[in-house]
Amino acid sequence: MKNEGGGLILAITTWAAVMLFCLISWFNGNTDIDLQTLQPTPLNVILVVSLFLLFIFGYFLHGDTFNKHFKLPANSLGLWLSGIATAVLCTIFHFGLIGILAIIIVAQLPRLYSLKTAIIIGCFLPAIGALTSYFVTGLPYFFENVLLLSLFNSFAVMSSHRFINEQAEKVKSQQLIRELKATQLLLSNTSKRDERLRVARDLHDSLGHNLTALSLQLEVASHQKVDLIMPHILQAKSIANSLLSDVRKTVSDIRDKQDFQLNQALVLLTQDIPNLQVKFDINFNTNQLNVRLSTVIFRCVQEAITNVIKHANATECLVSLKLTQTNLILSINDNGPSTHNILFGNGLRGMVERIHQIDGTLSVENSSTGCDLTIKFPWSEH
Repeated sequence: MKNEGGGLILAITTWAAVMLFCLISWFNGNTDIDLQTLQPTPLNVILVVSLFLLFIFGYFLHGDTFNKHFKLPANSLGLWLSGIATAVLCTIFHFGLIGILAIIIVAQLPRLYSLKTAIIIGCFLPAIGALTSYFVTGLPYFFENVLLLSLFNSFAVMSSHRFINEQAEKVKSQQLIRELKATQLLLSNTSKRDERLRVARDLHDSLGHNLTALSLQLEVASHQKVDLIMPHILQAKSIANSLLSDVRKTVSDIRDKQDFQLNQALVLLTQDIPNLQVKFDINFNTNQLNVRLSTVIFRCVQEAITNVIKHANATECLVSLKLTQTNLILSINDNGPSTHNILFGNGLRGMVERIHQIDGTLSVENSSTGCDLTIKFPWSEH
């Protein structure tokens, strides 16, 4: 976010400097800057200022900040508007100066096109601009201008492409770290659960067996005709039965204890995601879910969040978990605009398989206001 803000400020500052320099030189009649194709009359001044404003509007229209604020998909309309404004300005001012604005446009090309295509467009634009200035105004040094600005544009394209790739890799690495932390918590809780099951089995097999044998022996002794030891035998039998009951209760509690902290795992998975705010709406205590169901829910949210980051161009995502009398409903909604059909890749197919293993259902709805993913599990069976 800081890098995007810095780039925006730099672009606006450069645009403002070029515009002010051109206008001041135009008003002063500086022929080194002004090609004298238009006189600075009020109507012409309005025209030139409008062209500069069209350029910066096109830049904003293409930018991520504008698109995410108004929930628009990434497109090249803004770049085309800026390009048209730049081409017209080339007929009024020297192309070498307006070419600075062209570099700002070219630096945005890797966001929409491959590196090869962006470089071709970046080299093609100076040729068009210089050719326009040459035929309209007879601007000299045609080939020199084309070569120099093509090199500048190629450098801008490659630098921008590298920066975009680095940002994408950084976001990907951060997401992998979040998933690793959440998975580490899952493995840790699973290990604790396995250890509890082992202790429960040992208690049941050893201590429980011995106490049962003790109770049987005391039962036999209680039938002997030794009146003096009867009170002690009966008391020992009562103690043994009480101990056996306590062991059974402890074993049951250990087996049934919830080990998977679903809420904590989801927070680790979704915290500090760049450009995406994830909110949770859970109306019950998730500790009552068994480990198998909790794990499936965690994996479904993990896959859904990954898809939102990669494909949705969303700024907000709501994860809702509701418990009704008959169903447990998991809903994941984002505000990323899209009208494309959702293709089920390996991730979504894996999600469907996990859901079907516990008799759940999945439905997905995609619209211009966002994507809604709903998963239902039959609660009575869990």
